[in-house]
Amino acid sequence: MTDNIRDAIVALQNGDSSVFKSVVQDSLMNKAMDAIQIQRISAGQSMFDEVEEPQDNEVDTDEEV
Repeated sequence: MTDNIRDAIVALQNGDSSVFKSVVQDSLMNKAMDAIQIQRISAGQSMFDEVEEPQDNEVDTDEEV
């Protein structure tokens, strides 16, 4: 258990709901920001992974009639 969560529980036990709410919101916001950063990194990596080399798109137009 992290110190922030422990502080939130102690604040709730002491009847200080505003501190509890603040600590929980801060903890959730930090987790959300971490998840966003991970998604940004993942999206950037996948963008570079999908780069393909140009292919020759020659079409054979010499048809025998």
